[in-house]
Parts: sequence; C-alpha cells; structure tokens
Amino acid sequence: LQTTGRMERLIGEMLSISRMESGSAAVRQEPVDLSALMAQQLALDRELLEQRGQQLVSALTPGITVPADASLLGKAVGNLLSNASRYSPEGAEIRVWCGRLEGPALSVENTGARISGDALPHLFEAFYREESSRNRSTGGSGLGLYLVKMILDRHGAVCTIENTEEGVKATVRF
Repeated sequence: LQTTGRMERLIGEMLSISRMESGSAAVRQEPVDLSALMAQQLALDRELLEQRGQQLVSALTPGITVPADASLLGKAVGNLLSNASRYSPEGAEIRVWCGRLEGPALSVENTGARISGDALPHLFEAFYREESSRNRSTGGSGLGLYLVKMILDRHGAVCTIENTEEGVKATVRF
C-alpha cells in the first residue's frame, strides 16, 4: 500500500507538471488570502508533524491576499511544508511565516537541517536530489520543488532556499 501510494503521488506530480508544461493547466487568478491558505495547509499537516515529534511555530498576518489559483498555490505550499518536515529530525521546529516584505511573502523554515552549498543552485531542477542514491527512504522523487517553481512562476512569485543559523529556509515573494 505504501509503494502504491508513493507511485500514485509520483504519477500525480508528473501529470501536474505535464499539464503546466503543455499550457493546458489554466491558472485562475482570483484573490486568495495567503494567510488562510497557509492555515489550511498547516491544519492538514499538523498531525504528521506531531507524529514525527516536530513542533509547529506559525506567525500568519491576516489579510495578506494575492491573485492566485488557490488549488495550485496550496499544492506549492504543501510541498514546501512536507519537505520541511521530511528533511528535519525528530524534535525540530517547523517555522511558518506569512506577511509582507516588499510585497506579500511567506516562508517555511525547518531547524536541524542543512543543504550543501553545491546543491542549493540545483534544488528546483526536475528529478534533482541532494542525496543521489535514489533510495526512497531518504527522500522523494526530486519533483516536488520543480513543481513548486512551476506553480510559483505562473503566479509571478519567486522562491529562494537558503541555509540559516538553525536550519533551512524557503522564502516565497509575490
């Protein structure tokens, strides 16, 4: 069942990417409350974080809206959150923020993790994984961040990932 679930998720990611690359995935542009979208995703992932012994720390400024396709943007945020959890040890904090920098922005930071300097420029490439053994127990398909980039590109947003003093931080700016 676990293998079937992983294969189903991989096929779903590949279909989403294919639709976006072919231009057949229309991106609806309607006002989306980014803070509410983040809160929804956190509610979905809260149990998973607790099972992994990780703590969620969130600071969501209400009323931050962006023109977006809520479904696609939710998928991008969900991928960022699942990566933060997947690549963090037990006891780590997953810090989620939504507010304004120059414009609407959000960030997801996971403590206790590091990404090598050589890997940072390649994280958004299709099938790229820092850990190159392709062992399923040590990571995903290498499509999650590629899909995040494709979705954010269609929304005029940019995502950067950097190492911080305590972990790894993904920041999305609209």
